[in-house]
Amino acid sequence: MTLIRDITKKNEYFLNGLIYCPFLEKDITVTIEEDADLVYAEKCANHLTNLDEKLINKICERISAYHQYMLSEWNDEFVKEINKKVPKDVSGRDILKYISQPELIIYEKPKEKKNDIGYTIAGLCSWEPEHGIDIILRNETLLYVGPSECLGSWADDDEYEVLY
Repeated sequence: MTLIRDITKKNEYFLNGLIYCPFLEKDITVTIEEDADLVYAEKCANHLTNLDEKLINKICERISAYHQYMLSEWNDEFVKEINKKVPKDVSGRDILKYISQPELIIYEKPKEKKNDIGYTIAGLCSWEPEHGIDIILRNETLLYVGPSECLGSWADDDEYEVLY
């Protein structure tokens, strides 16, 4: 059974499809780099749909930390606007409700990483309207939660530094 459905060509570089994401409780778009193996893409999809509860909780903690950090960085007027959309004290899995247009992004993996799985969940969030949010996983490790830096899951580990 394939988890990714309705696969079509997005453009000359990517394919698009849909997958149900249990921890977000909705269908999300899947974007697959054209050179990525579809068998590998299915492995990523399977990984995403079977995330461990501890890992989901860690993702939510990091999203909340990102949210709080951005509130401390913006001016008071913009924080008031954000707080109209996202409660300032939102935490736990409730923070997931405030990520819009989530997308699973799967890039071709390096050949030397043949047994590894890595992907990004990208989306929009009110607390960082320009850069949105990236959640980057490699195997069972949460590498990064923060503004989109276009890192993907195969960058050097030291590139996933965050301030919060």
